Amino acid sequence: MMNFKHDTLLSHLSHTRFWLSLILFLAGLLSYSASAAQVVATVSSNQVGVNEIFELKVSIDDNVSQKALDLSPLAQDFTVGTPSTSSFNSFVNGTVSRRTEWRVALAANKTGQLTIPAFRIGASRSEPIVMQVSDQPSQKSLNADLAIEISGRLDKTKLYVGESQIYQVQLKVGEQLEQASLIAPQGDGIDVVQVGDDHQAETVLNGRRYMIVNRKYRITAKQPGDITLQGAKLTGTAFKSGRGRTLGLRIPVHLQADPEPLTVLAKPAHYQGLWLPTPDLQLDQQWQNDAPELEVGEPITRILTLKMKGTPQSQMPDLSLSYPDSVRVYSEKPVYTQQDNYSVMTLKQVIIPRDTGTITLPPLKVNWWNTETGQQAQSLATGKILEVKPGNTAPGTASSPSGTNTTSTNGQSNGAQHSTPSVPGVSTQQGVSPWWPWLTLLVTILWIATLLLWLKARQSNKHQSGNTDVVASSEPVKKRLMSAVRARQPLQIQTLYQQWDKSQLDPAQRATLDQAIQTMMAAFYGKSPEAWDNQPLLRLLQRDRSQAKQTERQQTLAPIVPDLPSANEKNM
Repeated sequence: MMNFKHDTLLSHLSHTRFWLSLILFLAGLLSYSASAAQVVATVSSNQVGVNEIFELKVSIDDNVSQKALDLSPLAQDFTVGTPSTSSFNSFVNGTVSRRTEWRVALAANKTGQLTIPAFRIGASRSEPIVMQVSDQPSQKSLNADLAIEISGRLDKTKLYVGESQIYQVQLKVGEQLEQASLIAPQGDGIDVVQVGDDHQAETVLNGRRYMIVNRKYRITAKQPGDITLQGAKLTGTAFKSGRGRTLGLRIPVHLQADPEPLTVLAKPAHYQGLWLPTPDLQLDQQWQNDAPELEVGEPITRILTLKMKGTPQSQMPDLSLSYPDSVRVYSEKPVYTQQDNYSVMTLKQVIIPRDTGTITLPPLKVNWWNTETGQQAQSLATGKILEVKPGNTAPGTASSPSGTNTTSTNGQSNGAQHSTPSVPGVSTQQGVSPWWPWLTLLVTILWIATLLLWLKARQSNKHQSGNTDVVASSEPVKKRLMSAVRARQPLQIQTLYQQWDKSQLDPAQRATLDQAIQTMMAAFYGKSPEAWDNQPLLRLLQRDRSQAKQTERQQTLAPIVPDLPSANEKNM
């Protein structure tokens, strides 16, 4: 009996030990799990100034997804940079340890006592952190703390309708700038066109290196009234790091030059003539072969030069003069040039007298409005009086005062005929062969037939042009982009690259070009600016252009290649 009780007691003790060991083991696992999942949040400093960059580090002793940490609660009181995530695994003395860590740059956007909230990851959460934010530094925003400035300047704030002036933008960039784009100034009733290329230079201001970019726009007023010209705007992303740390903030940049008030005056009611508002208009002329007397058919050249200050080529007037029937006039196409802030138009006319006697060539008068004095002005190019005498005529011809020649053949008169003046480089004859009208008719018929065949071929291939519409529409922007790459103008390249239609590129080409643009911006505006080689980007753009042209040739040339006859057909 005693042995039975003893065995029963031992059995109960054994079961008790088993359950106690199991409970202790599970408790150890839970304790290890709780310890392994601990979340800790720390900051590099809990006393900072407004907009001062500091670092937040959040870690958990486990391997978790990079998306397990939600930083959105910080957005209310802080500017949040791009987080950096890393995971660690280690095995020491038979023990496995795991850790996931997030690092992110923060900047407080207001003063006072701010709280970094607790972060929950799984079943664990960190402790909140109280931050003391002072008003030093006292910038209104992170943009104000950036070493980037933009300014715009107008020469005057009062214009007449149709008058133009230059708006100059200057950028000072002392930061690492990504995806930068310069947007032109805007205003109601104003046309804005960029003038020339950007001018860039590096300089050192107060011990810091800056890239200086100057760009010009032509502002043309289109309607009267009081107008506000919104300044040029710089957009992009600046990378800014804290002191002694490589981790930093990518700060959106939205900087705009100050607005400029403009008063646009209407055209005065009493003004007469073509409306030409400008601060200065100059009209000059030159005569070539300026002899006191000329012969019939001897040419004289008149060169008219019109210069207008601050006026685009599109607003230059046409110079037209009414010459008498006693002369024949050949006008060349006007030539336009730019001299400083003046647009220059040069018109060359060759004048050939057809009759003898006194011939008066007309003057040229140009009415314009002087915007400096507020008065109507007139510029004059004087005319000229020609004394024309009969020219050297061929044997058997005579010249009459009326300018007609009579030719005698075998004692018979052929009647009065108008003489044809001689133009340098062009030979003429007094007699006309009887087959000449038929030859002219034949040439005309052949020309019309050729034109009809060309139109028919164009109509038959019209359906093939649809595949090249996208390439053609983007070609002007593409040409400007390649010109900017050759000129090494990073802001212009970035702006045109964003405007360029890249829908025809495959993903690999697009990614390669994007990387090339980023490399360029880093070279110009990175933390350590360096020389940029434009050839790789130029080759990428040229490769895309050659591929597009090859595709276009395959699509457009294939249908018009004639089929070669077979051997049987040749033998027939």
